[in-house]
Amino acid sequence: MRISTDQDGSNSDRTQCCRSLDNGELAESQDSDGNVRPMLSKDLQLLSVVEVSQILGIGRSKVYELLYKGELKSVKIGGSRRIRYSDLGEYVRYLDDAS
Repeated sequence: MRISTDQDGSNSDRTQCCRSLDNGELAESQDSDGNVRPMLSKDLQLLSVVEVSQILGIGRSKVYELLYKGELKSVKIGGSRRIRYSDLGEYVRYLDDAS
């Protein structure tokens, strides 16, 4: 995906994308072939175990432990585990409430 920048150096494509995601709208992006495809909202975004571990600042094995205990929800796609962005938010809110 090619991303253009404005004269002031800002990233206009990313800004549009993030703005629409923050508003809960479906954004569009162009793939390498120039085809326009819709992007998923944050609620539908799936994160890998590694991405979740980086976001939370914990190890990959700790994320698998949270999944095993049922503290963090996930879905399975083929042989991979994915965590919904919204489920990650619920887990963090649960931590806030518990403390």
